[in-house]
Amino acid sequence: MSNKELAKQIITLLGGSNNIQTALHCVTRLRFNLKDNALADMKAIEQLDGVLGTQIKNDQYQVIIGPMVGDVFIEIEPLLNHDNTIQPASNKKININMVLDIITGIFSPILPALVAGGMLKGIIAMIDGFGWFPTDGGTFVILNLISDIPFYFLPFLLAISSSRKFKVNEFLGICVAGALMYPTFVAAVGAETSPFTFLGFSVPVFQYADSVFPVILGVGLLSIVYKFIDKFIPNVLKMVIVPTAALIITIPLTYLILAPIGAYGGIYLADGIVWMFDTLGIFAGFLLGFFMPLIVLCGMHQSTSPIQITNITTLGYDYLLPISFCHNMAESGASFGAALHMKDAKMRAAALTTSFSAFLGISEPALFTVNVVNKTPLIAAMIANGIGGALTTLLGAKCFAFVMPGITSLPVYANPDGTITNLLLMCVCIISTFIIAAVLAFFLGMKKGKQSNAKESTIKTPLIGKIISLDQVKDETFSSGMMGKGFAVLPEDDIIYAPCSGNIVVLADTKHAIGLKADTGEEILIHVGIDTVELEGKPFEVFVQLNQHVNQGDKLMKVDFKQIQTAGYDTTVPVICTNSSQYQTITIDEAQACMTIQ
Repeated sequence: MSNKELAKQIITLLGGSNNIQTALHCVTRLRFNLKDNALADMKAIEQLDGVLGTQIKNDQYQVIIGPMVGDVFIEIEPLLNHDNTIQPASNKKININMVLDIITGIFSPILPALVAGGMLKGIIAMIDGFGWFPTDGGTFVILNLISDIPFYFLPFLLAISSSRKFKVNEFLGICVAGALMYPTFVAAVGAETSPFTFLGFSVPVFQYADSVFPVILGVGLLSIVYKFIDKFIPNVLKMVIVPTAALIITIPLTYLILAPIGAYGGIYLADGIVWMFDTLGIFAGFLLGFFMPLIVLCGMHQSTSPIQITNITTLGYDYLLPISFCHNMAESGASFGAALHMKDAKMRAAALTTSFSAFLGISEPALFTVNVVNKTPLIAAMIANGIGGALTTLLGAKCFAFVMPGITSLPVYANPDGTITNLLLMCVCIISTFIIAAVLAFFLGMKKGKQSNAKESTIKTPLIGKIISLDQVKDETFSSGMMGKGFAVLPEDDIIYAPCSGNIVVLADTKHAIGLKADTGEEILIHVGIDTVELEGKPFEVFVQLNQHVNQGDKLMKVDFKQIQTAGYDTTVPVICTNSSQYQTITIDEAQACMTIQ
């Protein structure tokens, strides 16, 4: 399947371009935020050629592609409806999931620049160590300048990605970064007292080059201020008044409050990590290493990027990146060990290929296609990386520049002072981790879980009404069958009942959709009305909770269908078996008002 065709299929299975609010990608994953999560068919996406797996984390839909993710995203961008990029108002409270989503969304786009700078710093360390160029020569100076650019001007990179994440004009965001990097302000760094005041308040002066949190907080405030002012200004005056007022309010508050908080916050965060490793020692390294595969599995690994960058800028080195390096070697070793145990030639070839990919620095293909699927290689990788993390902590291995962990990043582990002791210690750690993972994966064997479907299951209609076929539903998402096979109901009652016994696995925030996983394995989606996500939950009264077990016939919700009709929405209720591709036959019996799955 071509990248263009894969992109079209992914967009379609996510509910179409109109259902996508935001889309971005990191090194291996496509990341989407959707308007209506119930329209996404992640199971079908997993079956596409070129897709390694899917993950839902922090209300973000992630599609794991691997190293070719950039090429696929290029084909996705033209398919997006960019009018959807402004997010609607949300009543969600700030929580850890939201914070992690923000951090990931901000750092994913700027990783190539940071990785390039980090790699070049490693090469420069080798040049210095081996004396290939004189350090006072023009070539060395220019190379050093190039390597410093992504880090010295990091606030500008963060301003652009933060503006995109917070949905505010990127050029205004750059102005916030420019305020922190203004030459007069930078020149005052180091002075005994601040030479700046604003309305009688002394403005704290910090070195914001290389900083992470100050500009993110500043752009976040800019987004809030801009959107607030925009509500009260007539359209004819918005171009002049809104951006001007937003900058006049945002930049002084950033100078006086947010930037100092961000600067101190970054310092204290790095100090906290130092304290944890100083206090717990190798146990801290073991814990982080052991759980690293699960952190990557959940797509949360990029949330440590601010800590790593802060460590490098404040301490001159980082000790988290060596553990990430060991993780890639653990995934590589586990996949390699699993390959030695495999009898199927195609599976063995896939395992060896993904092992090499992890060896180079991209661990997701090995993690998702071999280690997670076969389970015991994942256990081997976790144990091996736990040992590797403990070993890096015990030996004091450090990374001296921010870089993507992999064998090609090895040069950045050479100490800038020209010694190679740290480089040799890192080699010991990654070789040990690889060997331990490979040996464990080989001897533990593989235990691939297999889903066993029941011989026959009956899914009853969830409400009283007339049964119609899906092709009569006035929404192509359902009528085309892309969501799966099933039927629809024209409601004659206001109570929705459980069509089968099982667990509630989907409960939309707007209450318009409920998903159940039957005790016999079927995944059933009940979508109450068409486009009713826009009603923000008003016509719905839900009686169940997420992860609650229900019995067939239990009340799930009460629906005010008259209110839905009055608002101008279709009241048809599609009932879909979203994993219908796993079954041989699905029969709709209108007389018995049920669906038989076999």
